[in-house]
Amino acid sequence: MRSSILFVSCLMAATAPVATVSFEKEPQALNGGNPAKSLKIISRRAQGLIGIYASPAGRGADLFYVSSNDLGETWSEPQRINHVPGEVSDHGENSAQIFLSPDEMTIYAFWNARDPKNPGSSHVRFSKGGAMMTQWSPAVTVDDDPLPNSHGFQGAGVGPDGTLYAAWLDNRDKDSAKTLEYTAGAASVYLTRSTDGGKTWSKNTRLSTDVCPCCRVAFGFVSGRTVVAWRGIEQGDYRDIFTVSSADKGETWTKPALVNRDGWKIKGCPHVGPSLAAAGDKLHVVWFSEAAAKPGIYMAATTNGLQFTPKKLISEGTVDPTHPFVASYEDRVGMTFQARDAKDKDSWGKMNIYYREISPSGVLSPLVKAGTPKDGAVTYPSLALGMSGRTFLGWTETRGEKPPQAMLLRGRLNR
Repeated sequence: MRSSILFVSCLMAATAPVATVSFEKEPQALNGGNPAKSLKIISRRAQGLIGIYASPAGRGADLFYVSSNDLGETWSEPQRINHVPGEVSDHGENSAQIFLSPDEMTIYAFWNARDPKNPGSSHVRFSKGGAMMTQWSPAVTVDDDPLPNSHGFQGAGVGPDGTLYAAWLDNRDKDSAKTLEYTAGAASVYLTRSTDGGKTWSKNTRLSTDVCPCCRVAFGFVSGRTVVAWRGIEQGDYRDIFTVSSADKGETWTKPALVNRDGWKIKGCPHVGPSLAAAGDKLHVVWFSEAAAKPGIYMAATTNGLQFTPKKLISEGTVDPTHPFVASYEDRVGMTFQARDAKDKDSWGKMNIYYREISPSGVLSPLVKAGTPKDGAVTYPSLALGMSGRTFLGWTETRGEKPPQAMLLRGRLNR
């Protein structure tokens, strides 16, 4: 009898529904409603939020930092991070990232910058500031290619030990014969790391050639391994998600391996890369694929950075899903993406922001339509999770000829 009770209890725990998140009715526009886009948010300590967004400036943009001590009710005056006005290149997948050190005392920012001396060339830039009294350090370039090539669509991460990593799509190998066989060409993934908080950066290391040229790179950490993910290209224009991992803090790397064989063939870059987040002993990978003419957002998990579970569809009930983003906090894992409601206007309604979570046992919560624009369109959602079930969604809202706005929507976990 006792073993039967234990079995039933375990079964109930494995199949119990995951709590949903309730969001406030109206989002708020950051930057006072002035032009802004590509919002990224981090929840820190009990009441703290920090964020960055890009604001158009001249032919480019500037990157601004803001903070809140009351969960987004009020915000500090925007503080420009980049010291060269208008250098920031922010478009689509090519947006800036923000991170905290493990002790939450230092803030790190990475962005793509135009090279003023070489039109069409760009570089990956880095700056850091103190979390208490923020003053941003002079920016440094972390790619070491002296030639006028493109270096962008960067991803970055901070390891549990504080090691900083940055990787990006790099076309310094653009003249290789194999690269030219693919529609729209291909890029390579290059990486650098810093073990002293960004004071110095290692020589750039090439992780892979034959990479989709406009799909962002992503980082994750699990079981002492650093994992890098991107969308690769194989002969015939097949574009699926690949990873490499390192067990020695980036000294050596495994060979590229597939997360899942989707077999998506597309003649051109879809501009949508993977997203990674870890909780407990699992690293979750979320990505988009349109293989077999079935657009969907999928996820898989790994406990060692080497083998992945079978993929799960997380975008059911939607059409035209894209731009997934996954984040974690303690044992919570949340995912967001943009899509149309399959039941709205014969599946041709406006793009919405969707949200759901996955439990440690692998159970998905119901899909929640979190954000819907009154007019215009929502694009490129981002996500941060915080203490006591707090949930923060960000996105860019475009409204015809009007400038873009950076929007923030807050939610709470229903326990």
